[in-house]
Amino acid sequence: MGIKDKALAFGRRFKLDSHHAIERFGVFFGVFALTGAVVIGGSGASALKANSDSLSHTALYTQQFTTSKTSLKGDVDGVYTNEQGSKALVMMHFPANAPISYSAADYQAFLLGSDKNLNSQAVETSGIRGSFYVFGSTGYVGVLLDADRPFAQQVLNLTLRANAELSHDERKQDKGRADELAGDASFDKYDQWRVFFNPGAKETTEIPALDAVNFDPAQAYYDIVVHKEEETPRQELDHKLIAMRANLAQIQAYTSDLETTKVDGLFLRPPSVPEAIADDAVTGSSASESQDGEATLALETEHTVPDGFDFDWREGNVYDGYLDDLVPSGQSYVEFLAKKRAEGSDGVSQQISAMQWILSDGSNLRSDYQSSDVTMRPLTNVMNNLSQAYQSYAKTKSEYQSDLLLGLLRLDVKLRDVQSNSSVRDDSEVLTTLY
Repeated sequence: MGIKDKALAFGRRFKLDSHHAIERFGVFFGVFALTGAVVIGGSGASALKANSDSLSHTALYTQQFTTSKTSLKGDVDGVYTNEQGSKALVMMHFPANAPISYSAADYQAFLLGSDKNLNSQAVETSGIRGSFYVFGSTGYVGVLLDADRPFAQQVLNLTLRANAELSHDERKQDKGRADELAGDASFDKYDQWRVFFNPGAKETTEIPALDAVNFDPAQAYYDIVVHKEEETPRQELDHKLIAMRANLAQIQAYTSDLETTKVDGLFLRPPSVPEAIADDAVTGSSASESQDGEATLALETEHTVPDGFDFDWREGNVYDGYLDDLVPSGQSYVEFLAKKRAEGSDGVSQQISAMQWILSDGSNLRSDYQSSDVTMRPLTNVMNNLSQAYQSYAKTKSEYQSDLLLGLLRLDVKLRDVQSNSSVRDDSEVLTTLY
């Protein structure tokens, strides 16, 4: 039996054909030859001609897809491999809160090979085992392919089928056959989409999760999704540390001005500083200052803002987790975070505004003199500069400990969803491959 006959028999057996197989192939390849692209089975997946790119380099030919019956749109994040090139993970995601099943048991896949014109042919790589993963409630799904040897440089046609339809697109009723160009009746009968990719290409991305002895979906999700998301708050944390260091330098300079700025022998005594910020310091170097380009800045403080956190984010990461070291024994992280949200402000800003500015003769600069008194302007300027420096530092510290560190903890919680609620289907029926 020839390759074409095998493809047709495969299609009939697994309901990927129509009742007019010859017309299907004729229409499919005729349209493809004219346009250089094809809309397949109502999936909305765009596939580039393999021979218009370098087969050895291009890993992904489908960037977006639309499911054939429920019209749910999604994106293909990429093709990820291990160092040896014998494992490949095709990662996809639907929008947040999309009505999809979070159970991997509700999905299956079909794998065919393609030639340079995306004509169906046998898969060249032998011994492929497949598994379908749903990454918690994140909207991410993936197909893991594990072969006996490194994948050949071949474009593969992966059809994904959702056997549980949790939504209905009434507009499809007025469109007739959405897959007339491809002529594939299975896309009318089942909710499906297709992805064209080449796991043997050089442009695949290697991730540590695929080199581990046992595949951990949480690690894969971290490698692909969370690691990039984690970079933004980490960069912002560094920026806040630089800003706080500058604020503290201003405070030191303006405090020195208290001793040197005088009006007719009068000078301001150092004010009583709120305990929450009194002994704070920023130590270490920024990336531009260090010889190896690695930032070591850190906030040294004895006080954490009420709804904030204090932990060594630089030496840790979201995959290793932060919450385990923060949550008190006997308390869940849900309770811990809820309690933090309920904490009120410590009123540092109000305390700074209420600081007493006492002159060397015991009088009060604010209450005993008019703000318009030009004779006291030098002392008023010193007072305002120092007060503003304290306010700026307190605000930046609150943003650092509350907003940004909480952002890292939110990613920790997000990853815990994947750790706790991911599901996998890895039985012999999950992937059907044409060899």
